[in-house]
Amino acid sequence: MLEADNTWAYPPVSYYFEVSVDTMTGVDCLFSEVSGIEVDLGTGVEVKEGGNNSYTHKLPGRVNYADLELKRGLVPKTSPLFTWCESSLSGNFTNPIETKTVIVKLLNNEGDTLVSWNFSKAYPIKMTVSSFNASASGDSAIVIETIKLSYSEFERNYT
Repeated sequence: MLEADNTWAYPPVSYYFEVSVDTMTGVDCLFSEVSGIEVDLGTGVEVKEGGNNSYTHKLPGRVNYADLELKRGLVPKTSPLFTWCESSLSGNFTNPIETKTVIVKLLNNEGDTLVSWNFSKAYPIKMTVSSFNASASGDSAIVIETIKLSYSEFERNYT
């Protein structure tokens, strides 16, 4: 439960989240894992000061965003998300790559949004299917599809 100053009375859990990709719903937005919510400020140019050999000045460079990875159970080819990925990754570039907004929401125990991340201008750059193993059991027996997305930037919002 949120307190008045937007702090939590408990640490939020990482397993209760929701993903949406533009207007896609249903099976397309059921993911078992999300990773890559990461930003860093690179160091750009190092400047050596004349007469001072004890250090160099490291100037800030560009902001770098990690790729967003979404993992889920394998879905049928009729999935709009699969169709979007296939179209983007087909490699023929006869059609421009269509970007979408991806929103990841961290939820509390009542299903209310605690924090959301909006990833703008996202597009698929890689799709992977997990290995097949005849002796697999438990969670490793499920075929997992990983979709890797590149995006321009993300914004974190507290509600």
